[in-house]
Amino acid sequence: KLSDELMEEFCKLIQGLLESWNFIDISCENAVCFNKKDNDVIVNSKTKSSYGKGARAIINSSFIIAILLYCKQNGLPHPGFVVLDSPLTTYKEKDKHNNEKNEEVSKSVKDSFFINLAKCSTDFQIIIFDNETPPEDLCGITYHHFTGNPDIDRTGFIPN
Repeated sequence: KLSDELMEEFCKLIQGLLESWNFIDISCENAVCFNKKDNDVIVNSKTKSSYGKGARAIINSSFIIAILLYCKQNGLPHPGFVVLDSPLTTYKEKDKHNNEKNEEVSKSVKDSFFINLAKCSTDFQIIIFDNETPPEDLCGITYHHFTGNPDIDRTGFIPN
């Protein structure tokens, strides 16, 4: 069992990330809270499951990064890196097939996501696999474009 104080502190980390990514409005004081019954976060008074895949991926990413931040701030063990798979890409065709809600992630959220993570990840590493491209003028990151074309360098992450 986790204390209410710990969960409140953890939710504030999630909220800070979501605010810096322009996903939620900074005017809401308690925009993120923890639902003990469902063992999940509530964002802007909505359960995570009531959001579409794109929004859920952003919320899940904030949760994973908040764990890293919480551990770092409280001197708890953590490997010092996280790997995010497609946090900004929604799978439209699959969503249609499963009749699942598809909420596009706005360009503002995508750009803010990359910019914030580039600024805050000086003491740890965040590895992102995604089809979305970070802003061209973004400094302080290492970006590799995988072409999928064997005739061009960087075909994919794992070489043939």
